[in-house]
Amino acid sequence: MTSSVRLGAAFFALLAGAGVLAGCNGNNSTSPGNCGAPSGKVVLVYPAPGSTGISDNFPGVIFGSSNGLGGNYQALIVAAGSQQGSYISLNLVGQAPTPLPTPNLVPSFPNPIYQESSSAGTGALPLAANTQYAVYLNDSGSNCNPSYQGSFTSQ
Repeated sequence: MTSSVRLGAAFFALLAGAGVLAGCNGNNSTSPGNCGAPSGKVVLVYPAPGSTGISDNFPGVIFGSSNGLGGNYQALIVAAGSQQGSYISLNLVGQAPTPLPTPNLVPSFPNPIYQESSSAGTGALPLAANTQYAVYLNDSGSNCNPSYQGSFTSQ
């Protein structure tokens, strides 16, 4: 294969990958990527970023924000090594439980508003054992890709 053919093939592969990442929101996203967060500050509170031993009966993700998240936001979680597009969509955000589950992160900004994106259905989401999961914040009402918030490892 000549170098110009290899260069052309590599360029085509790069363009195809960029098209996949330009993908979208909600249940149509093919690969989580960067997206503008809502106005103000948002952090992953539970599970605390970098935490380990998170229960395999996972109740959901809790975000802390300075201005609150609109009702169209939700968490997406992706297991490390998953096939592209193999994320788990959680419910739209609602009121977080009190007290907050542990381990949690205390936001660095004052008066955070806590909201939970719980597992779909009525029960807890079973996680694969000893697996790292990435957490993304998704605006299901927009055409942008979800924003990465942190990761945790199941027990």
